[in-house]
Amino acid sequence: MKVVTSGARYVDIDAYACCIAYAELLQKQGTAAKAVSEAVINQSIPALIRNWPTNLETQYQPSSEDTFILVDVSEPEYFEVFVDAKRIDEVIDHHPGLEDYWRERIGEGAIIEQVGAACTQIFEKWERADMLSQMSKESAGLLMCGILDNTLNFGAEITTDRDHHAYEELNKVAQLPEDWVARYFEACESEVVADLSQAVKDDTKTMRSFKSFDKPLAVGQLAIWSAPELATGSFDTFKSILEEDQPFWFMNLISIKDGRSYFVTDVPEVKDWLTELLNVEFDRNIAAANRMWLRKEIMKADIIKNPLNK
Repeated sequence: MKVVTSGARYVDIDAYACCIAYAELLQKQGTAAKAVSEAVINQSIPALIRNWPTNLETQYQPSSEDTFILVDVSEPEYFEVFVDAKRIDEVIDHHPGLEDYWRERIGEGAIIEQVGAACTQIFEKWERADMLSQMSKESAGLLMCGILDNTLNFGAEITTDRDHHAYEELNKVAQLPEDWVARYFEACESEVVADLSQAVKDDTKTMRSFKSFDKPLAVGQLAIWSAPELATGSFDTFKSILEEDQPFWFMNLISIKDGRSYFVTDVPEVKDWLTELLNVEFDRNIAAANRMWLRKEIMKADIIKNPLNK
């Protein structure tokens, strides 16, 4: 059995959709496969889509016969605890940094590329197999949402022509309403606002892979429709949750309406680092960037500025 899974701390819409859609493809190709995630589902999977019928299993009984496919994650420390590193067939990811590491271990099974969403990579597997006509509407819709979320409605600079093509073709299968983009992001924002503390916890990563910052960083990230009010009014919430994780922290609030990120922190070293790396300027504890930034884009900017440390 091939177990398609992702990270352990939480599962976002990109990982969620990838697990479900890739397991479905493998099954329709005649391969025994299942989608599994025991992680917390975060607010990028609102009730609007969370209630769609899927075959995601939330409990896994280990078997020595199973092999693993990791999607939307490549750092081993984030894998589900049940993943056996010696039985990994594929790692499909769009986060930079560990390309060589995985190629050395699993060769062509390492598919780590610069593309907006891992959902685009899973779509391309369906397209290459010439099986798009057999994809369920639910898988197509979930993959579309993963692309919307990870490209910030195609406003993120990591967006590629591949992402646009995938979304257009998936839309033919999913047949979602014309106002789907607004409906999806508004549903996400409603769930974030309803329980902000949990939303932050459910989308925070401890980053140890930055080349130019030599301490672990707790990085929270939320993509919502409009972020300025949240940035100015929720500092205490961000600080209490992220500081509990690591003393060095920042919150990245992505505001899709005005196309920029708001970085929130009161840690002087982190302010200086973000100012230098991303060319932002802090006013007290908030810096408004001139564009939207994703965590993976910040990682890429760090790698570009430190090429000798790859």
